[in-house]
Order: sequence, then C-alpha cells, then structure tokens
Amino acid sequence: MKKFFLFFTALLAFNQQVQAHPHAFIGMRTTPLVEHDKLKGFSVQWLLDEASSAELLYDLQVVHNDPTAKQSIVDEMIKNTVSEHYFSYLYDKQGNRVKYTSQPANYDIKAVGNHILYHFDFFLSQPQTLVDNEFVLMIYDPTYYVSMYYDNKSAVDFSQLPANCHGDMVDQTVDEKTKQYAKSLDKTQREADFSLGKEFAQKVILQCQ
Repeated sequence: MKKFFLFFTALLAFNQQVQAHPHAFIGMRTTPLVEHDKLKGFSVQWLLDEASSAELLYDLQVVHNDPTAKQSIVDEMIKNTVSEHYFSYLYDKQGNRVKYTSQPANYDIKAVGNHILYHFDFFLSQPQTLVDNEFVLMIYDPTYYVSMYYDNKSAVDFSQLPANCHGDMVDQTVDEKTKQYAKSLDKTQREADFSLGKEFAQKVILQCQ
C-alpha cells in the first residue's frame, strides 16, 4: 500500500488541467451536538470529489481484508485533521474563538460509489450555554486550495437545538476582485495565501434567546 501522507495529500490527484483555486471540492454536512442545553461539539461528514477520492479508494481496496491497515489510514487522517483544528473556526457572541479538545470520536472513512466519505465528531473544550448566546461556525481550507461547501441549507441539521435557539446557514458575499484573484492562482504556487479560504467560507449561525 502506498504511504498515506497528510489529509489533503489525496486531493493532489485533482485534474492537472485545472489552474485556478479551488482545485478540489468537499461537500459537507454538519450537525451541532447539544447536551443539557449546552453546545458540546459538532458531527461532520465530508464527501470528497471523485478525483480527490481516487487514491484513498485505491488504498481501501488494497487493505479491504486487513482491518488493522485500514484503521492506520483512518488514524493518520484524523491525526492530521486534529492538527489543523478540524479546519473549523467557531466564534461566540463576543467574537472570541472557541477552543476544541484533541479527542474526536466516531471517525471513519468509507467508499460511497466513486467518492470517499469521511466523518467524525469533535468537541468543545468547554460546553457552551445556549441561552442568550450566539455562535458562528466556519469550516474551510485557509488557502482555498480545497473548496469546502454546503450544497444547501438542509446540509446543516439543527434538530438538536433547544426551542429557544434558531439555526441558519448563510453564504458569504464575495466581491468580484476576490473571485478574480482566486481564479488567477496557479496550483503550483508555493506561497499560499492563508486568508483566502475565509473569504469564501459559508457560515453556520446559532442564535439563542
């Protein structure tokens, strides 16, 4: 089996003819996790595009009779995801960034047709009260090399929120100058712009009375 490197290494198999950012795509689904009227974390599912899934699908085929080898692939993926703070940025009502634990749960990958589905739960260091509070969650690759996106509002499941809370998913308004800048970036560019991904990131908003 080929060695699995960093999580996004699998995405480097994307079509070499594509030049503009983004170069790969991950469709997301997100569920806020609530316990005793406190936000404790999020459950996420990431569906990689076909080109990005190819190498991982190959690896899964090679190890399909070896659960230990498969688990090592999954463990390497989640290790690198944790090191990037789950590519997730959560802010409270005061605009303070909320920290996470380094112990995710329920993580795995599986083949779904020609795609890889990667899912895991991650947790806040301290559960946050859902009374007179507001949170904004953005999940993105800071360089915008990979577009991480929700297809529509139903991709976020707010069913665990208490009655005093309302959830919504909103798209970013990106000006034409920023769009053109992203299109101008070549995938071989060595100096990544770590501010670009945030400009395109959709927002999951939790508002509680």
